[in-house]
Amino acid sequence: MNILTIPYFAGGLSHLIPLYVLHHKYLKNNTDVKNQFLVNNNVQNSLKMLSIDCVPMDYFGKEAKELVLSNDYSKIGEYIIEKEQEAYKKVKPKLVIEDNAFTSPLIAEKNNIPRISIQRTGIFRSIDKRDRNTNHVHSLQKGGIIKKAKIPSNLYNSESSILNDTNADFSKQYAAPKAKIIPGIPSIECLPDDIENRDSYFYSGPLIVMDKPSRNLTERLSEFLSNNKKKPIVFITTGTVDKTLTENFIEFFLKRNYAVITTCNCEINEKYEQAVFYNKLLPLHYICSISNLVIHQCGSGMYHYPIMNRVPSLTISTQCYDREDIALRLQKLGISGHIPHPGDNANYWDIFIEMVEKFEKNTLVDFYTMDKLRTEIDETMSNFQMEKVIQYALA
Repeated sequence: MNILTIPYFAGGLSHLIPLYVLHHKYLKNNTDVKNQFLVNNNVQNSLKMLSIDCVPMDYFGKEAKELVLSNDYSKIGEYIIEKEQEAYKKVKPKLVIEDNAFTSPLIAEKNNIPRISIQRTGIFRSIDKRDRNTNHVHSLQKGGIIKKAKIPSNLYNSESSILNDTNADFSKQYAAPKAKIIPGIPSIECLPDDIENRDSYFYSGPLIVMDKPSRNLTERLSEFLSNNKKKPIVFITTGTVDKTLTENFIEFFLKRNYAVITTCNCEINEKYEQAVFYNKLLPLHYICSISNLVIHQCGSGMYHYPIMNRVPSLTISTQCYDREDIALRLQKLGISGHIPHPGDNANYWDIFIEMVEKFEKNTLVDFYTMDKLRTEIDETMSNFQMEKVIQYALA
């Protein structure tokens, strides 16, 4: 059976890694399946080194660089549709698996091909409406590729099309594929009580990489840890896409005699240089395991690492409702504290100080609840069966 796998073209690692993990854990050893990824040539080179097949075409590679920079949404939409249809003809899939590939219904539903979609809380929101901020957007909108007007506040209940094209009726079906994989657990990624076709949702647990540092990174980290061995370590990240400023948080901890590990590149006072370790990309599982506190943007993959490593965490608002909903859920469960965005709450810094004081008094998180969630993560991952998802989609 041929499968076509499509990550969100502008999603970077965030929407590629879950699909990679699905393939690596559940599909690569299935001799009845030939799964091909639709990605650009640079990503293809990396995937091929991991023995993953790719569609032989450059999807959003060099030839589309100027197109993306142009912000011509109409032409970008036309390009996406054209390339995905080309991939469909090359692969002739019996099944499409995708992560935020919004035009995928045009090659799946339009051709009566079942589609499996990775879906998160940003699509099936269940948080109380009183806790929602109507000024927040979906995190996909912050990159400038998709217009704010094109993504509604709740994709599941929307009749809006993500693209304005002649195939709008099929585009409207994006949020309702045959089967949905939720890369999390029921206690955190909660389905609404009134959601339709509940049996079409399958929890996989986090689809993340259990990584480790390279030799070079290990040597650099060892020197850093040796120079700061008497200091508590705080890890601060906003992921690979978001540009929310973190300088004030970093400076605060440095003045408080913490050592800081971060993926956020910012100017540091010379007197604190040895207390800061910066790298654009870091092995998140390992870094969280050596940190005393983790501060993050609450991306879908990121929020699992502190839980799995039993580490207290703070989430910082990026004014994105898909992240904010989860951050508020984690705070409600008592396993994390949430710092509102300065644009939403002028007292955000006082809240941050209060949260840090709770951390230092060891009262920030409920470790009993965290342990229950860790167990739920392990059990969800162990019980997930990709074969059942595929069977459901094909039925």
